Amino acid sequence: MRNAISVVSAAGILPIKKIIIHPENDTHNAFSVPDKKQLSRTRVLWRSRHKKDLLGLMKESLLAAVKQIQKNILDIDYLILSQVWSDNILSDEAGKLARELNLSCPVVVINVGTSGGVTALELATAMLTNSAFNNIAVIAGCNYSHWFSKNDPARSLLSDGAACLILSREQGATIDGFHTLSTAHYDVLEFNEVPERYVCYKPKGGEYIFNHLKETIYQCCSKVCESNGITLNEVKAFYIYDPVEWVANSAAEALGVEKEKVISIFHKYGSLGPSMSFFGFMEIKNYKRLADFDWVIIMGFSPSSTATACLLQWKDIPCNIYCYDQITQPYPVDLNIQHNNAGMAT
Repeated sequence: MRNAISVVSAAGILPIKKIIIHPENDTHNAFSVPDKKQLSRTRVLWRSRHKKDLLGLMKESLLAAVKQIQKNILDIDYLILSQVWSDNILSDEAGKLARELNLSCPVVVINVGTSGGVTALELATAMLTNSAFNNIAVIAGCNYSHWFSKNDPARSLLSDGAACLILSREQGATIDGFHTLSTAHYDVLEFNEVPERYVCYKPKGGEYIFNHLKETIYQCCSKVCESNGITLNEVKAFYIYDPVEWVANSAAEALGVEKEKVISIFHKYGSLGPSMSFFGFMEIKNYKRLADFDWVIIMGFSPSSTATACLLQWKDIPCNIYCYDQITQPYPVDLNIQHNNAGMAT
């Protein structure tokens, strides 16, 4: 595996504010399963104070990922940012990040919605075939909750956070291939300028996703396996972007694999947009006992944009998730997430 392109470090950053939603307090939304009136388990949402706080979360995820492998920020040759939506036409978050960290490497922004983390990973992998680059960082960030109206029931699914993966030719979780599909036919989002600037889902958007997502999952994952000469059953663990509770079970049915192979993290994080696939990658080792070189798949999905599956051979690398508060906590701290029934925290 020497000289293969690998993920060598992964770090996630969450805002410190938690909202705990119990099944009895859940609200019906565009993605509620028609024949299921209530959640089966408690979920936790993570919320930043302001939309602009995303920049700090992205910065801290990069610093943490670099520190974990004892590298310097100047060792990064190229940085790709993927956030759920840029806040302005200039995508100035990239420039602000470069200035704050005194980065001299190029900083490039992509926007393909909630599939953006895995899509950015695909671009970074292709770029590492260029011998001029040794270390490429990919950051995926989400301030999802600030883009939806406070009155929208779908907001009860949404969290904020950021995660960074570092790719290099050093030994790590080896990237073996990608398969990307267009999902433009889903066409489920609307953007409104007045009376306030926000995003919402079309009335039948959730139903369309529910009816078509299985086929998208199967096509992405089966094709990336086929191109590498393996079968879906040879994959030891899957993380399929799960912004709602029912996706993991649907994915297992679509793929024809045991439910235990499909990791679900929705209850732990809510929907984290493009960064969620990176959190799923980091959580795989907590759910499955994996040996070096076991096959794993992470898949990102963005309605009205793209879906991308990434096939990797596993290796235990530094993967840590931290909590960070830009006002009272100047540095990230190790996060120990506790799930209990102690009421709703705000």
